[in-house]
Amino acid sequence: MPLRRLLPLVGALILLLSACRVDVRIDVTADDTGAGNIAVTVDLDAEAVALVPGLAEDLRIDDLISSGWVIEGPTQINSGGLRVILRYAFESPAEATAAMRQISGPNGPLLNPELKRTIDGRTVSTTLDATLQFVGGIEAFSDPTLSATIGAAPWAATAEKLGVDPTQSVGVTLVAHLPGDIKKSTGTEAEGGVIWTAPNDGTAVAVVIGTAESKVDGGFWQILAKVIGYILGLWLIIIGILILLVVFARRRRTARSTTRASNRATPDA
Repeated sequence: MPLRRLLPLVGALILLLSACRVDVRIDVTADDTGAGNIAVTVDLDAEAVALVPGLAEDLRIDDLISSGWVIEGPTQINSGGLRVILRYAFESPAEATAAMRQISGPNGPLLNPELKRTIDGRTVSTTLDATLQFVGGIEAFSDPTLSATIGAAPWAATAEKLGVDPTQSVGVTLVAHLPGDIKKSTGTEAEGGVIWTAPNDGTAVAVVIGTAESKVDGGFWQILAKVIGYILGLWLIIIGILILLVVFARRRRTARSTTRASNRATPDA
């Protein structure tokens, strides 16, 4: 179930009961080769699960599985809550970009994500750019077809009637772990990476992170290091052989000198 399909459900749940809590966490992890994985963790509290008792059985994930996503759960957490984890392993930044764009609809919360990797000499640079935003505030949780059918502001009108603030019941967090040292960032450094939280009032947060890592063990430099190692090793072997030859030669000379001196000191019979 992509995140774009989850948001209308989230909106309905938090309107039905203001005590509901739904948290979505998106983890993006990449290594210096450009490969890595994406994990989307969706946690619904016990109140939300109680409102929709058949939620676990109603999840539609066949399309995600066919797209390469791996689903873990639903599993029970926190005395009645529910957790679903969606994972995607990517082999390149372009593949990661395409996968990230699958988990968010036109209303957010993750807009225009893009992962890039560049190489300049021995330096590998990795960047992640995106925007965290619920476009239209609470309307972001509505399905466009539903809005067109029953009105432009179905969730806002219902929330006003119920006297609840549904935007305070959902949280979306993005966490990025990129290789190397952090050179620029608009987020908060924590958990070995950088974290951003999507505002619930519809304002935008710019997601920017750039890292750099110097590599001395890859490509040309790896080959050069191996060649130099082989040359040094061969040189040490040759030097060792020469030293042994010199030692043996000196021992032979010493032995000959000793024999001659002994013969001279011994009188003829």
